[in-house]
Amino acid sequence: MVNPLKKLFGKGDKYYTTSLYMVEPAILYHSRTERKCKSYLKEYFKAKKIHVPLDYRKKTRDFFELLMTEVDVIVGVIIEDVYTYPVWRDLEYADSLHKPYFTLRVVKTRGGRDMELFLIEKMVDFEKLSWEETQALYMEIQKKEAGVTLFLPRSPEY
Repeated sequence: MVNPLKKLFGKGDKYYTTSLYMVEPAILYHSRTERKCKSYLKEYFKAKKIHVPLDYRKKTRDFFELLMTEVDVIVGVIIEDVYTYPVWRDLEYADSLHKPYFTLRVVKTRGGRDMELFLIEKMVDFEKLSWEETQALYMEIQKKEAGVTLFLPRSPEY
């Protein structure tokens, strides 16, 4: 049965056709940055489904490699102008598959309240962090956010 409200107000299922895999720094899971990235990618690529590694907890690397072969587009999200270890590893795998892949660069605006998103085809010349450097970056961001007190609340960095 056709939903008349969806027909009136929504774009319908036929509008969204692309299957997309989005790999991001773990620190972004369930954040407003992740929501903004997903919303942007859904509209840009007309994505029907956006797969995120957190949706598939405790899966092996083989599972994610198979998933990347099945999707239409792969996008890696970067913050602080560096590729975290899981992001660059998955984008290099996408390159080996000869699949279309992109870098979604998240840039905080002055004052840190808003952000801008820049979609770049393939990978760019930003630093690729090792696993240990990635963990250190996450700790650094978490330390900044830990300084939030009850009396002087501030929004999270990402």
